[in-house]
Amino acid sequence: MIEWDQRASYRISPENKKQIVMKKIYYKSDDYDQKITSIETYRSGWIEVDGEEMSYYLDDSYNPEKGEDVWVFPITNHEILDGVVGDFEFSDNVSEEEKEKLSPLIVESGVQIIEEMGWEFEDTEVWFFGELQITKL
Repeated sequence: MIEWDQRASYRISPENKKQIVMKKIYYKSDDYDQKITSIETYRSGWIEVDGEEMSYYLDDSYNPEKGEDVWVFPITNHEILDGVVGDFEFSDNVSEEEKEKLSPLIVESGVQIIEEMGWEFEDTEVWFFGELQITKL
């Protein structure tokens, strides 16, 4: 893929539009295994990283179709722009009753509304898919 210069910084972005997916994961306060994931696709964006550790994070095993959670990289700067598609999903162990209660609220008010209903924010993942453009800065 690339030979990382340990003294350099790099900008990484998907080559095509709508290849960035941000996932925000929430869990139920009284049952950690129950999850709701907010999924939003973005038109464009980039991250900047130092080359020093990047060989551990991004190498020839990158699969454009599976993508990569770039939020775990040692990011020094980033910009994610223009959310175009939003959705949410429940883990299999969330009851149908709970889904029926929460779904209209999330659609109407956004997924953050669940924080008022016994759900807590856990993590964010930002996935880049497709071919990547890597530019040495």
